[in-house]
Amino acid sequence: MLSDRPIGEITERALAERQCLPAAYAALFEKIMREDAALQSLLDPAWSWIERELARLEARLDAGKGRALCGVSLGVKDTIVVAGLPTRAGTPVDLGEILPLKPSAAVAALQDEGAVVVAKQATHQFGSSAGPAATRSLRGPDHYAGGSTVGGAVSVAAGFTALALGTDAAGSLRKPAALAGVAGLRPKKATICDEGEVNGGLFGQSTGLIARSATDIAAVLERCPRLLGAPLEAERSGPLVFGVPDIVRSSIASSAARALDAAAGRLAQMGHAVVPVPLRIDEAANRDFLIAVNFDNWTFHAPLLAAHANIYAPAVARTMRFGEAITPQEAAAAKRRLVDHRARFLEVAAARGVDLLLTPSVPLPDARIGTASPHDLSGETGRFTILANIYDLDSLSLPLLREAEGVRSVMLTGLGISLATLLGCGRRLEVPHG
Repeated sequence: MLSDRPIGEITERALAERQCLPAAYAALFEKIMREDAALQSLLDPAWSWIERELARLEARLDAGKGRALCGVSLGVKDTIVVAGLPTRAGTPVDLGEILPLKPSAAVAALQDEGAVVVAKQATHQFGSSAGPAATRSLRGPDHYAGGSTVGGAVSVAAGFTALALGTDAAGSLRKPAALAGVAGLRPKKATICDEGEVNGGLFGQSTGLIARSATDIAAVLERCPRLLGAPLEAERSGPLVFGVPDIVRSSIASSAARALDAAAGRLAQMGHAVVPVPLRIDEAANRDFLIAVNFDNWTFHAPLLAAHANIYAPAVARTMRFGEAITPQEAAAAKRRLVDHRARFLEVAAARGVDLLLTPSVPLPDARIGTASPHDLSGETGRFTILANIYDLDSLSLPLLREAEGVRSVMLTGLGISLATLLGCGRRLEVPHG
């Protein structure tokens, strides 16, 4: 009832069977305690906390509010602040005791519409891939589970939560969603408010959502307009042009190629055009992006490292020091150049009539720990994942092909279209969850 059905159905049943919500959540809590010990997607789930959330929801309903997402189970990445829960961001301490952290406006918006926060979700330390993450893939401990919003992806796929709120700084939400066989949205920065996040101002990072399907993600945005900084623009009608960068066929697994071919075939049947395009990520843009990200990381972490170096894993501390030698003037210049890089990239795409990019979400979806590095999950082809962060584009990973070995995903990245149009394409393209 709470996490294994479409969002709309969960809400309808929760409203119709309101008196059953405590029992339903008790059963969900038992499932989590029974199954998540092996997966470690959630952090310290507690029945006392869920009871508090249910009491809050009950009060909202009594006041005639909290109906749009009534009863929807929500997990929150542990770099995002939830009032009443610690925010550790993969460290051994509650950062709220040493940093001036505000509660997340996005979490509050979802709670006000009736979502129930089940628990915080595991992440790499400070969201950095340099930090270890305990979360395991549903496919087995030898499979990669993905980037720093890994707890959210695994908890949704496992049926512990229907929805996860996370962040994506370099594919770190979309990749774990793809590897778990669920949908992940990285919208343009500030589409969803990033207030109340640890280092929420990081260049290229955006707050996003994971759910079982693109249909569910669209439903959440439609039912919770306060989640958005501005109303969704209208969905564009008529045929669209999907560009497949010619380089994506290099170094991808046959399963990723099958998903890409299946997507192209379905899109053609819908009347859309799928064309090869010679688009590349500008190396200068990539360098400027790294300058901007490393500078922002160092700016945030320098005082924290000086006062609390003991909370950092050594590899994470080294990573955060990459920006130590970058001056504010250099970082500002890099960010200005990135505006120009973005404009040129979009001009080239527009000249070729391309509305969206169609790429694999991960080139090697079956990669196993010890046989491939995290870089191999990106490689040259996978750099089109980080393209959305470099150029600040709406990007959606969605389940496309269900095979015996797992779910295969593709990624749609909007170039000159609205977020509503991107989500509409995803809804019509994705394979039904089941």
